[in-house]
Amino acid sequence: MKKQIVISTLIGVAIWGATAAMVLNTASAKESDNNQGLLANNSSLITTKTPINTQNETVYVMTDENGNTKSKYIGSTLYSGTEELPFTFGITYFLNGQEISAKDLAGKSGHVKIIFNYASTARYQGKYVPFVAITNLVLDHAKFTNLRMTNGKLLHETPDNYIITGFGLAGGNADLGVDILPDNFTFEADTTDFKLEDVYTVFTNDLIADIDLSMLTDLDSVINSIYQLSDGLDKIVNGANELTNGLATALDGTKTLYEGSKTLTNGLSELTSHNEELIAGVSEIKNLTPSIAELMQEKIDSLNEQKDDLKNQKAELEQQLAAIPDLPPYAEARATILAYINQITAGIEQIDTGITKLTTGLSKLPKLNTLYDGIISYTNGVAKAAAGSTTLSNGLGALVEGQTKLYQGAITLRDGLTTFKTSGIDKLVNFAKNDLSRFTNNLRATVRAAGSYKSFGNVEAKSVKFIVKTPSI
Repeated sequence: MKKQIVISTLIGVAIWGATAAMVLNTASAKESDNNQGLLANNSSLITTKTPINTQNETVYVMTDENGNTKSKYIGSTLYSGTEELPFTFGITYFLNGQEISAKDLAGKSGHVKIIFNYASTARYQGKYVPFVAITNLVLDHAKFTNLRMTNGKLLHETPDNYIITGFGLAGGNADLGVDILPDNFTFEADTTDFKLEDVYTVFTNDLIADIDLSMLTDLDSVINSIYQLSDGLDKIVNGANELTNGLATALDGTKTLYEGSKTLTNGLSELTSHNEELIAGVSEIKNLTPSIAELMQEKIDSLNEQKDDLKNQKAELEQQLAAIPDLPPYAEARATILAYINQITAGIEQIDTGITKLTTGLSKLPKLNTLYDGIISYTNGVAKAAAGSTTLSNGLGALVEGQTKLYQGAITLRDGLTTFKTSGIDKLVNFAKNDLSRFTNNLRATVRAAGSYKSFGNVEAKSVKFIVKTPSI
């Protein structure tokens, strides 16, 4: 666990730049920590600012759970002089919205919030000496969930622990004339059986002292760059709006297509549900075709026989008519025979019509087989179409879901960019228009103030950093 704390400290400092190597040198000293506190077993003391002839000075500060200083070490030597630290460090604890002492918080469960406050007390030519403060925590997976941080981030996660870092600037906002620089780190989480390992905080002024101020020599260039940034962000925001509108249109179209596919799927499913009935009916007709053909042929044969009988009768009547003299006394007899002949002729014509119809129908019976095959193909096609439509509908449903997420993401991006512009860039543009000259003058003074502080207990040191250890709870 101690090694993880040290590593997290190193990672946090690396975020800020060149101090990573500085903390690496310090971290090795941490490995000798024991229950009495970092370097607590050293018996040598420094009581005044005594030169130790070193280039870089490291000051270790032991505090209580609230950040109040208990002891200080320069390197491995206890310092008992009267010089105050150039900064103040305070920790406030809350449980379920109520402030609580560290002692009472131990072992509790609920929603915990911890605020780490950083402030500078050292001044140079009327300006506070600015210190970058970086606080690192190692939290047990089993005891903390739903982590939230202000001015912090999750650096690393192991199977057992979260390693997080928070940061702030002790001194700077007032001297720079701004209120946008963080001067505290807030951590929140849900906890069960609260326990917090040793907390390490690094204070260093080197990061500010090393700022290259040459970029401020041409204010017009800086302002133009800010304007270009604002114009570029305007284009990005406009593009995000166009993207969101386009995705909304595409999503509406896909939803319409999806609803249509569901209607098609339902219709095809209804058709498919009647396939078996349709096939059964056509199969029954197909099976009856031979019997129908046989009956129709028998009927045609019967009609032909009747037709032949009628032709014979007609022939006999015509012979009889030819044998009767065409004289007035025989006129009635001839008329009766002639009427019979006309009736027989009409009957023959009706029989011919029936035979023609039956023959035509008989010739069409083989087409029932083609109808059967067509019905089978049709039902198979309907079944495949129903399956394909279901697949299409499911695919369109997934597409709608994906496009919805994409659209929501585009909205989030657009809103985030808009917020970034209005809350950040627009303020920066306004700042560039009105306050940049004053700010750059203040920044130069602040950087000089940062570079002025080089030693806490060693007048020959060229730089100093502070590592603050807060005991576990």
